[in-house]
Amino acid sequence: MSKWQGKKSGGTHTTLIEAAVPLVKEAEKLSEVSKISLGFIKVTPGKRGKRGVKFSLIVGGLLAKVRGNTSVQEIRIYTVFPDVVQQTLERIRL
Repeated sequence: MSKWQGKKSGGTHTTLIEAAVPLVKEAEKLSEVSKISLGFIKVTPGKRGKRGVKFSLIVGGLLAKVRGNTSVQEIRIYTVFPDVVQQTLERIRL
């Protein structure tokens, strides 16, 4: 797990699971993204899962549920162009 405090960071939670690092770095580069808010990390002991991300629309942007090998983290990405941002972020390899 790593710490992240980028220019578009929102909130005080700065811990990021390794699987989410490429996604957050790419989201921060996008001009369409105004803010990124990291959620709590849920550890899934004993269950090794496949890395991946699922997107959902929320008021003001997207909710990305990022799955690492042994943990899950929700990341809120605020934008007025959620479709454009989602299409860009879906191309990122975790």
